[in-house]
Amino acid sequence: MTQSPLAPEPQDDLLAALDATIARARGSPLYRERLAGVRLHALAELAAIPLTTRADLQQAGVHGARAAPLTEVCHYGESSGTTGASNSVWLTASDLERSARAIRTAHPDTFAPGRVILNRFPFMAAPAHLVQLIAQSGGGVAVPAGNINWDVPFPRALELVQRTGARVLAALPLEPVVLGALARARGLDPAADLPLDTLFLGGAPLPPSLQARLARDWGARVIELYGSTETMLLGTSCTAGTLHLETELAYCEVIVPETAEPAPPGGDGRLVVTTLGLEGSPLVRFDTGDVVRRRSAPCPCGSPRPALTVLGRADERLELAGLRLYPYELIDAGAAAADALASAIFFMAVLRDRVLVRIEGRQAVADPVAAFRARLPGVAVEVEHVGPNELLDVEMLSRSPHVYKPVVLADWRRPGRKILTVVEGMMEWPRPGWAESRRWLTRRLRTARRRRRLARELRLAARAER
Repeated sequence: MTQSPLAPEPQDDLLAALDATIARARGSPLYRERLAGVRLHALAELAAIPLTTRADLQQAGVHGARAAPLTEVCHYGESSGTTGASNSVWLTASDLERSARAIRTAHPDTFAPGRVILNRFPFMAAPAHLVQLIAQSGGGVAVPAGNINWDVPFPRALELVQRTGARVLAALPLEPVVLGALARARGLDPAADLPLDTLFLGGAPLPPSLQARLARDWGARVIELYGSTETMLLGTSCTAGTLHLETELAYCEVIVPETAEPAPPGGDGRLVVTTLGLEGSPLVRFDTGDVVRRRSAPCPCGSPRPALTVLGRADERLELAGLRLYPYELIDAGAAAADALASAIFFMAVLRDRVLVRIEGRQAVADPVAAFRARLPGVAVEVEHVGPNELLDVEMLSRSPHVYKPVVLADWRRPGRKILTVVEGMMEWPRPGWAESRRWLTRRLRTARRRRRLARELRLAARAER
């Protein structure tokens, strides 16, 4: 296999870094035998090393990829397991610090002293810890408010933005959609009435149409974060919106799976990563499963670093209307349709003969069908305009459970709540009124009817094909 076009020019320091990764990796059960005696004398020799797959990591077990003793490890993480079993990663303090430092170096104006960062990444995910480290190194003031934290439901997160004057939202891409809907339900214009000026988003597809809608809704710059639990940080987007790889942290190849050859400029392929910045769980030629598209044109920002577009996991690819589509492309088209109705709230259902795009629209500024077809010509689409709170129930979000500091003693002689269990002492679930319950039930019934109609349609279509 020839040298990957994504790689920088071969240099002694790059070879030394790759060779050091191989040497570290031999300290793990996963690589002890498969890398025994392996040394690199030329960059092209890396291609002779077999790929490491997710199945390899799972078969190796929880400690299989750990190459550092536990006395040197400070962090354990697991992949979410959304597309299969989860994988384990063990990180040293230096592993975390390298990724945090790279993010702050790439975005010094975003992560600057005194700027408040609402950190909504889930605590189990590495980005949540990277944001905290960036703040601790002088890159801002972090507000730990993970979106799976019972103590910080969405309404409180919105209130924290207002009270703290947060300028940066670090979160999954859906977070600003939800917070924006909550803000508008309270009569607030996110762009005019809230202080956020930067959305630092990662963990899910973030195509151009969605980025543009979020940027307009919030009057903010959108920065894309890319990486994985296994590899840690791989790159972030520049001021031109291009996702650039962090070449000091990882050596990346884009290969065509059928031939194992490098994908041509502008072509699609699987991303293969050899980590350069991990001591705890180093990986050699790890097949991420992500399909990416190499960017061949120079970036307007002037950075020489390799650039790419992440299309999605290979096993998430869809065959539709004779096309092979990835979540990135479908979400881009769905976001464009929603944008035509001045919205970022949409849900898509891929059916046998079309894509159903359900949108909570605010006002029609363009034709949503035409906007969808402009992104995915030849794909049949049905756009369904649904009412407020049908897809994103702001009313129920605003009635999130009230969480208390746990108690095991309650004096019934005093006024207040009459607690009988530990659970009652920890949280109090909302009791919606009759009118709200009726609205909620009506929406559920409408959704159920729509679900039944689509299911019946699919069954009839299947019978007709027999």
